[in-house]
Amino acid sequence: MTFKNALLAGSFGALLMAAPALAQEAAAPAQDPAAAAPAQQSLQLTPGAAVRGPDGALGTLEGVQANAEGGQELTVRGADGQLRAVPLAGIRQEGSDVVVAYTKTEYDAAAPIAGASPAPAATPAPAPSSDPVADPTTADPSSTMTDPADPATTADPMAPPTGSTEPQA
Repeated sequence: MTFKNALLAGSFGALLMAAPALAQEAAAPAQDPAAAAPAQQSLQLTPGAAVRGPDGALGTLEGVQANAEGGQELTVRGADGQLRAVPLAGIRQEGSDVVVAYTKTEYDAAAPIAGASPAPAATPAPAPSSDPVADPTTADPSSTMTDPADPATTADPMAPPTGSTEPQA
């Protein structure tokens, strides 16, 4: 065996012995399971849910939309009926409510979403019907005609008869 072959075989052997040590990954830092839990929390964003900020109620959740930067934001309808965008910063769920880190002052100062549909109107009361029988709420009680009750059939059947005491012939 020549000197070159011996040198080459020795260096190859050294690489084979060092390969397992080089292949090991750096040990990942241990994570606290409690600290990882908030990052894995899932949210139930249901339209109609109350949305609150740190200083009070913002409104009701309408949905989620993409903002100009490509991120997502909540669409919330306030007490004034206007639909405004709310950033997702600090979002969490408390019961059925959605809580964000957006204050009521910031929400009120935000511009309404252009082209948003207006707030749904309250269900209007049905129009009064011209037929008093069909709509008893508009009927005049004095105009309702009923048959007079027959006193012979309305009395208690166990009570003694009232009226004349003469025998009928």
